[in-house]
Amino acid sequence: MKKATYGQASPEPVRTFIFLGDSITDSGHLWDDDPRCLGQGYVRKIADNLSDPSCRLVNLGQEGFTTGDVLRLLRREEQALADLLCRPETSSKAPCPCQTDTHCVSLLIGANDLSVAVYADPSWIPDRFAANIHEILSLIRCFHTGPLFVMEPFLFPTPSEHRHWFPLLDKEHRILREAAGQYGCLYLPLQNILNRAAAKQGERLITPDGIHLTGEGNRIVAGEWLKAYSAAFFS
Repeated sequence: MKKATYGQASPEPVRTFIFLGDSITDSGHLWDDDPRCLGQGYVRKIADNLSDPSCRLVNLGQEGFTTGDVLRLLRREEQALADLLCRPETSSKAPCPCQTDTHCVSLLIGANDLSVAVYADPSWIPDRFAANIHEILSLIRCFHTGPLFVMEPFLFPTPSEHRHWFPLLDKEHRILREAAGQYGCLYLPLQNILNRAAAKQGERLITPDGIHLTGEGNRIVAGEWLKAYSAAFFS
């Protein structure tokens, strides 16, 4: 696993933020010349807006990932993630002074699941998507009891074929909201926020292709994450 860091070494407990997702999260992080390896998307913008030098961000997003791929990643890397989050009872390393509530795990997934349901397996949503989401959150809760952000997947109506995908996206939203409540997660609604921005500024200023985000779109998503971060850690 490629580990990216943010900030300098600090004698204080480090806050580690792990980001899971698809290409929207990935945003080229494995090709990043920046030693933090955060990519060019919303994760990078979050890092650039955090003033706390003890924060460490780890981008584990991967282009093309579905919920099934995230699940396989978690099954394979559960111990490594436990080590990153310094949970003494699960980590193979010596116990550290970190507390799990100083860390955060964030999940943004669902766009590629729509493609699977449309082009390959009509039962993928809701059946497989729901099963995967519940197992993903359950696995995360095995090594992390602190803040867990479930970010709402989003879609734009251009190109026009996307308009036929919105009923499936609505099902994803319902599954994610319900699962977030069940596993004690903070749900971040993004679709309506991005819709309003697209209506005000023009869709092309928010997304280049109806799925991914421009710099402005990433700025908006990062802003919503930072609001959730403030609420989780400072309210």
